[in-house]
Amino acid sequence: MTNFKRGWGLALLCYIWVIILFFASSLLFALGWIPKHYAGIVQEAVVLLGVWLFNHYIAHVPVSFWNRHYGWGQLEQAVPALLLVGHLVVANLPRVLSLPFTPLVLMYLDYVFLIGLTEEYVFRGVMIPLLARSLPNSNFAVVVISSFLFGGLHLINSTYLSLSYVLPQILFATALGVLFAGVYIRTRNLGLPILMHAATDLSLVVQLIQHPSNANLYFSFYISIVAISLCGIILIITLFVADRQVWPAEILTERSATN
Repeated sequence: MTNFKRGWGLALLCYIWVIILFFASSLLFALGWIPKHYAGIVQEAVVLLGVWLFNHYIAHVPVSFWNRHYGWGQLEQAVPALLLVGHLVVANLPRVLSLPFTPLVLMYLDYVFLIGLTEEYVFRGVMIPLLARSLPNSNFAVVVISSFLFGGLHLINSTYLSLSYVLPQILFATALGVLFAGVYIRTRNLGLPILMHAATDLSLVVQLIQHPSNANLYFSFYISIVAISLCGIILIITLFVADRQVWPAEILTERSATN
């Protein structure tokens, strides 16, 4: 029962807390207290601060933002994730560079980094060791559960985006979560998933500049089915990669273990 309270129980509480923080911060914009341009940054900052406080005072799990040992070995473990992220960067970086450099573009680049920092801290840094408390020696199960929780959180986007767009997004986010979880568990370096996560979201900069209303984010039924199928295949591949990647690693679940 103790392991459940300190593991599954706290993981579920943390997940609910994140949802509460997202919706609570959205009230700031609905009430007009925060300008629309700052909505995303404020929301991510509120979630990051809220989960940091949750971990500091309640969960007490170790979060390793950097590992200076075996640098090349860490990059080797990140290769599968880098292949997928690199494809997205190649597709989106030219579009970002074609934008006129303005303070708004710089702010959205900061926003993209903050997304990576917040979501990796929550779902890899905090959620993984919490789940590992209840699932010792079950690294793959921890990866799967934390990644599906991460992907499922994107269902919130359906409050302002088409479900035909959000469903493939959920599957793709889950696949990325699987890769990032594998990298973090194997390298104990959260900096790598943070940077890769930020890189995958470069398209947001273009989207927010050119289509701030998100009105263009709609898939037809046929396109949605194709996207769901493709993302499902990618997810299966990432699960296979993670299964091979994380079995020999140890997940640290207590802060004292890092001393």
